[in-house]
Amino acid sequence: MENNRKKEPMIFDVHVAEGSNYEVGKQRAITLKENYPDDIPYFIRPMEGQDYISAATAHKRMMLIDKICPGFVDEVQGFADEVGTEPEKIICYANSYYNSHNCCQFAVLPSNTSDGHFYVGRSYEYFVRDERSLCITRVTGKPKHIGFSLQNAGRMDGMNEHGLVVSMSSTAYLKPLDGNGCEFWVAIRAILDRCKDVYEAQCLLEEIPLCTNTNFLVADAANDVSIFEVASFSADKNRISVRKPVGGLLVATNHYVSHEMKEFDEHHFWHSEMRYSSVWNSLLRDAPYINDEKIRKLLSTPYPYGPCCHFYSNGMGTLRSMIFDVSEKKLKVSFGPPDMNPWHTVDIDAPIGLEEIVCKYIDMDIENPEQFWREMD
Repeated sequence: MENNRKKEPMIFDVHVAEGSNYEVGKQRAITLKENYPDDIPYFIRPMEGQDYISAATAHKRMMLIDKICPGFVDEVQGFADEVGTEPEKIICYANSYYNSHNCCQFAVLPSNTSDGHFYVGRSYEYFVRDERSLCITRVTGKPKHIGFSLQNAGRMDGMNEHGLVVSMSSTAYLKPLDGNGCEFWVAIRAILDRCKDVYEAQCLLEEIPLCTNTNFLVADAANDVSIFEVASFSADKNRISVRKPVGGLLVATNHYVSHEMKEFDEHHFWHSEMRYSSVWNSLLRDAPYINDEKIRKLLSTPYPYGPCCHFYSNGMGTLRSMIFDVSEKKLKVSFGPPDMNPWHTVDIDAPIGLEEIVCKYIDMDIENPEQFWREMD
C-alpha cells in the first residue's frame, strides 16, 4: 500500500563530457554549478558524522587510486579547481563509502535468446536521495564508456566501447570493511577505463588491493561472463571467488552463492533470496526464447515475483533498470521504476551537454517487514 509520506522529486541527469581527465572533471563541476548548485556541498564535505581526513591520509588514497585507475586523480583535481576547494576535501577522498545498495544483476547467453544476442540485465534499489547521474565519458586515450556515477568520478556500473559490461551488487553490507584497498566504485571505473574483456578484468581484480564486499558481474562481446564474489572482512580474511554461468544463465543479488564464500555470507536477507529466485525462475521459464521485450517485462515485475521494488523509504526502491545488449554494444535504461517509466536508448556518441529526466514513482510500505528483513541461516 502506498504511504502518505511527502515524496521528494526523482530527477536524473545524463551528462556527456569529453577531453582529458582534468577537463572532464571541470566540465562536471561547471554542469553542477550551472544546473544543480545546491548539490555541490555533497561532493566537498564528509558524510554526516564524519570529519575530513588529514592531507597525508588523503595523499595516500590519491596515490593508491591513481595507481589502480590512472587519470582518476586528475579528474577529481579538475572538479576541485572549478568549485574552488582542495582535492583532499572531495568526497571520494574525504571518506569511504560503505552504504548498501540492493541490486539485482543477471546475464543471458545467446544460447537462451531468440535473437542470438547476449544480454545483461540490472536493477538498482536504494533511497530516492542518491547520486542520479548517468555519465557518458569520452576521455582522450581511453575507451569511451557509459555508466552511473558514484562519488563523482567513480562508477557503479557501465559499458565501454569494447562492449565490456560491469555491474555490482552489495553483499554482507552490514559488515564493516577493514583494510586499505579500493572500494568497488574505483574498481569499476578502472575496469571500464583499462579492460577489453573478462580475462583482463579478472586479472585487474586479482591484482589490485580491494576493500569491498561485492558481487561484480563482468561480461564481454566474446560471450564470456563471470561473477566475482569479493569479501574484505579484514586484512587476513578476504577472498575472491569466480562464478560461471549454469545453463547459459547467471544471476546475483545481495548475497554470496559460491560454496567457498559461505563463511562470508553474513546478513543474507530473505528479500535477496526472493529476488534471486524470482529472476532465476523467470529466466529458466523463458529460455531459450528470451529477448529484449521479455527482459524489460522481467525487470518491470514487482517484488516478490520480480526485482522491481517500490519501498523507497526503506532503501529498497528501484531507481533505475538497465539492459545491456552486449552483442550490439547498446544500452537501454529506465530511469525510475520500469513499471511506471519508459525505456531510453543511450548513445555513447551523444553530443556534449546535459539532459534532465523526471521520473514517476510511488513509495509503498513493506507488507511484512519482519519477513522481508529476516536473515537466512
